Amino acid sequence: MSAPNEAQFFDVESSAPDHHYVVTDQHDEVEDYTSIAFLDWTQNVASDYVESLNDGVDSFFMGAFFDDEVLEDESSGSNGRVYFISRRENRLEPNYQAGLNLRLVLPNTRDRFKLLVETDENEDEVNETNVLGTTENVTYSTAIRVDFKERRHWKTSFDNGVRWAGEPVFFSRVRARRIDYFQTWRTRVLQTISWRTDEEWGARFSASAIRPLDLTRHFRMGFNADYLLNNDFAELDSSFSIFDELSPRSAMLYQIGFFGDTEDVSKLTDTVLSVSYRRKIYKHYMFAELVPELAWPIKNDYEMTPAITLLIEMILGADE
Repeated sequence: MSAPNEAQFFDVESSAPDHHYVVTDQHDEVEDYTSIAFLDWTQNVASDYVESLNDGVDSFFMGAFFDDEVLEDESSGSNGRVYFISRRENRLEPNYQAGLNLRLVLPNTRDRFKLLVETDENEDEVNETNVLGTTENVTYSTAIRVDFKERRHWKTSFDNGVRWAGEPVFFSRVRARRIDYFQTWRTRVLQTISWRTDEEWGARFSASAIRPLDLTRHFRMGFNADYLLNNDFAELDSSFSIFDELSPRSAMLYQIGFFGDTEDVSKLTDTVLSVSYRRKIYKHYMFAELVPELAWPIKNDYEMTPAITLLIEMILGADE
């Protein structure tokens, strides 16, 4: 791809202390919605406490492509997310999850201090088969985040807080990330070091690279490693994805992922092939995502296991 096309995808300004990934709408659509008064009222009330994102990029629409930590780093000001997940895996009971993530900039702190209120869906190991019981067996956490002064390519923060799931678990963590540009490639490296009263020391490393394929499609490859010091155990995963913007309101994600761990010996535990369809279903803040997938897990002797996931989410603080 020639260099002039790069500017269509990346906002690279030499005078800026950092760079932001910008997706350019390639289509014009006229939105025609019948207002739902309750949803509008709920979103407006919540947005009184959540400042609007101002990056000039619909980060949460790209949430089908990027992970939550990318959204944290790429969005400034306050933001929030309320979500409901329904997952059905072959030969298993359905699993439901509901949660809330809020990142609120504290007054008079120039965006340097944030209050975090989160539901940690990655730690809710109990499968909830009752839709009305999705708020039970949930891990909640509250923390104060301090963002240190940004350098040219570096952004660093420190969190200190407590998790609420039975007996309180206190934690601290330091996060540092770096973004670089190499011709049409954009790379991102994130390192997190944490301490918890129940697990002691741990670390997480994440690296990804993305490049545009044409005006509406992007290719991404990523690698993640979670490590716990007290049991010398690591979980590993890598993925290759193609993001395809169908319109300003919908997109597809084609992805293959490989998962493993270092328990006893390093081994591949799961391979997952998935196709995601994500769409704005109401105005600029309601989204639906449908993810059919095929997996080959070691626990099933690598027998093909189909599953389907439905995600409904409401974004607080998203731009009009």
